[in-house]
Amino acid sequence: MALMPQPDLDEARKQHAALREIFYRGDGRLDAPLVRRVEALCRRASAAVDDAYCQQEMRLVAGYAAELFSEQGHHKYESQSLSGAEFLRLQIVKALDSFHSRLFSLDAMRRAAAMGVKPEERA
Repeated sequence: MALMPQPDLDEARKQHAALREIFYRGDGRLDAPLVRRVEALCRRASAAVDDAYCQQEMRLVAGYAAELFSEQGHHKYESQSLSGAEFLRLQIVKALDSFHSRLFSLDAMRRAAAMGVKPEERA
C-alpha cells in the first residue's frame, strides 16, 4: 500500500530546517530583519500543521527570539550559570527539538492510520 504524501508535514519540516539553521549556527547575533524572518518562518510552520502543540512551540520560538533581540528583554533571564541570551537560545533550541519530535509523531500516527492500525494495537 502506497502512503500518501504529507505536504503539510513536509512544509513544516522545511520551515523547521530554516529555523534550525538560524539558531544552531551559533554566531549569536539577531538583528531586526532576522527576527522578522524568524517570526515569518514560525508563522509558516504553525500554519502548515493543524496541531496545537506544534503551534505552541512555534509561538515560543518567536517570542524567545523577540526577547533575545530586544535591548533589555534577555536580561530578565540571566542566572549565575547562564547569560539571558544563552538561556533564551537554549529555550529556542528546546522548542525546535520538541516541534521536530512532534512532527515525527504526527507522521508515525498518520502512517499507522493509513495502514489500518488502531492506537491500542501499536506498541
